[in-house]
Amino acid sequence: MKAILCGTGWRAAFYLRIAEAFPSLLSIEAIFTRSEERRIIFKEKGYNACTDLSEALSFPHDIVIVASGKEGFYPLMRTLGEREEFVLSETTFLSLTEEELKDLSTLKGAVAEQYRYTPLFASSMAACKLIGDVSQLYLSGLHNHHAAAFARDVLHIDSESIRIVSSCDFPSSIVRTGSREGMVVESKMEPYTRKLRILQAGDRLFINDFSSNQYHSYLYGRSFEIRGDRGVVNEREVRYVNEKGFVCVLPFAFHRDVSTGNGSLTLSHVTLGTQVVFRNPFYPANLNDDEIAIAEILRRISSGETYPTIQSGIEDARIGRLL
Repeated sequence: MKAILCGTGWRAAFYLRIAEAFPSLLSIEAIFTRSEERRIIFKEKGYNACTDLSEALSFPHDIVIVASGKEGFYPLMRTLGEREEFVLSETTFLSLTEEELKDLSTLKGAVAEQYRYTPLFASSMAACKLIGDVSQLYLSGLHNHHAAAFARDVLHIDSESIRIVSSCDFPSSIVRTGSREGMVVESKMEPYTRKLRILQAGDRLFINDFSSNQYHSYLYGRSFEIRGDRGVVNEREVRYVNEKGFVCVLPFAFHRDVSTGNGSLTLSHVTLGTQVVFRNPFYPANLNDDEIAIAEILRRISSGETYPTIQSGIEDARIGRLL
C-alpha cells in the first residue's frame, strides 16, 4: 500500500520500521509534519516531507496514516474525512467529546488498536476455545481504551450495556525503574495511582487494574485472567477440564530466534503445549511485538480481511472513559 504518514514522533516510527522491513506491504510516499525542523530532517533522509497537508496528499496514495499525537487530532481527522480519505488512525479518541466522536463515526478506515494482534493477547484469545463460555476478565496492564478493546473481544460487551459496580483510586509510591526512554536505575521513589474498576455487562464481569506508571515500570508486567465455565487462561498457561473430566495444564511458550546481522531476538511462533496458537507472518524480520501487530493490521487492510474500524475505536473510547 502507498501511504501518506502524518506524524514524525515515536508513533510514526512503527510505520517507518515496517515500511523499511516490508516495502511490498507499506510504502511511505510522503510525510506530513507541523515542524519545519522535522521536515528538514526527514527530507535529508530521503522522504518527501511537507508541512502543508494538501501538498503531502498530492502524492499518489491508498491510505493516510495518522500517528501525530493528541494535538490537532480532531481537526486533522475531520479534514481527512471531508476529503474522503481512507485513514489508519491512532487510538486518540479518548480525549474527544461525544459530539466529536459522533462527527468522526462515519470516517472510512481502520484504527491501530494493535494489542489484539500481539503474540501475547492473540495467543490467549486463541486458547479461549478450551475454557468454554467466557464470563469474567481480570486485566492489569493496558490503558483505558486498549483495555476496553481487549475486554470487548473477550467478553463481547458494548458501551450500552456496561456499568461500573465499584471503583477505587489508590495513591501510592514505588521505586522508579523506567521511563519512555528506557530503564532507570536511580532507585528513587515515584508517586503513582492504582485505579481499580469493577464493571458488569449483564452476565459478564470485567475487573480492570491499572497503575498510572504501569507502561514504564519493570516491576509490574502485564497480567490477566480469563475465566470460562471449563477453565482459566492467563498470561502463562491454560488450565481446563478435558472431555474425560481431568484438569489439564498447558503452558504458553514464546519461541524467539536470533535475527541475522544484529543478534537481537525476534518471535517466530507461540505454542500451547504442542499446538501452535500464534504464528508470526513476518518472521524472520526483526519486528518487536507491537510492530508485528501493526503490520498485521496493515496486512488485513491490504488483503481485504476484517480489521478494527474507526467505529470500533470510538466504542473502545466510550468504555475506556469508565476506566
